[in-house]
Parts: sequence; structure tokens; C-alpha cells
Amino acid sequence: MAGMPIDEALVKSIAILFLIVDPIGNAPIFHAVTYSMSSERRKKIIVESVIAATIILLVFGLIGDVVLSYFGLRIADFRVAGGIILLLYGVAGVMGFTEAGRLEAEGDVETIAIVPLATPLLAGPGAIATVLYIKAVYGLYYALVSTTVVAALTLVILLAGGRLLHLLGKSGAVALARIFSFLLAAIAVAMIREGVEEYIASINAESSS
Repeated sequence: MAGMPIDEALVKSIAILFLIVDPIGNAPIFHAVTYSMSSERRKKIIVESVIAATIILLVFGLIGDVVLSYFGLRIADFRVAGGIILLLYGVAGVMGFTEAGRLEAEGDVETIAIVPLATPLLAGPGAIATVLYIKAVYGLYYALVSTTVVAALTLVILLAGGRLLHLLGKSGAVALARIFSFLLAAIAVAMIREGVEEYIASINAESSS
């Protein structure tokens, strides 16, 4: 008895978006940013950030191409803007001034679930561009389904990442937070560089045409 046919387009869409969202690579950063929070609050932040990122990607999957065209925006604009935001958080984290700690003291920890965790960390310019790419190549159905599946996988992976903090203890968590804040700053610089390179490439293309 033959098995059900595999939808290769869907598998490719999920694989591409999963690699771009990179929940495995982002898990330590998530927990580095929220290491000062209690376990319950951290879980709440993770759930809210994944939901927010999912909504952002679904909206872009539905009308993203129309919005970009209307405002005359490019993915490069999102890369530079997102890079600047992440750079600010990365530098603050390296210096020991985490936004999570400040917000927790003010009782407004939910704010960090949106920026920078949901966006630009999860639903960043790369993920947005990928959703738009999937929609253009495979269709709206694949963009929406792949986004939903990747969101579910991301939630499971990020929630499981809390075990790492438990093993490290408070001192280890602080050290990890500094290391990954530095990594976050480096990622931010790369995003800005990629955005600038896209600008330069588009200018060269326009001048040569």
C-alpha cells in the first residue's frame, strides 16, 4: 500500500522558513535577554513573542507585497531598521543593562515580547522576505501553512530552551547573557551591512540600466 504523496513545495517552504527564523539559534538569545525573569514570566514572554511574530508573518503573507509597494519600501529598509534596533539591545546587554530587567522592575515585561523578541529577532526582514518569496513562488496557501508550522516548532524549541538556564545557574546565565548579547550585536551589524549592500546593488543596477 503506497503512502500518501509528499507535498514537496510545502516541505521546502517549511524548511526554508525554519532555517531563516532559526529558533534553535535564537533560543539562547531569548533566554539571555530574559534571564532575570522568573520561569513563569519567561514562558509567558516566549508564548506572546511567538504569537506576535506569527501574526506579523501571516499579515505580510497576506498583504505584505501590497504594503511594501504602497509605501515604496524595500526589504533592505527592514534590514537596516531591524539591525539598528537589535544593535541597541545587543550593546545594552553587553554592558549589563538589559531591557528585560528594566521592564520587569517597572512591571511592563510584556513589552519585550514584541520588540525585540517577536520582531526583529523572529519575524525579522529575512523571515518577512522569505514569506513573500514563498507566496510568490508557491502561492498564498504555502506561505500561510509554512508560517503556522514553523511558529509551532519555534514555540516548542524556545520553551524547551529553559532547561539550559536551569543547568547553568544564575552566574552561568549572566555569563551566557553577555556572550549572546555580543552575538546579538554582531548579528545586528550583519543585518545593517546586508541592507546597505542591497541599497548599493540596486543603485548600481539602476545606473547601469
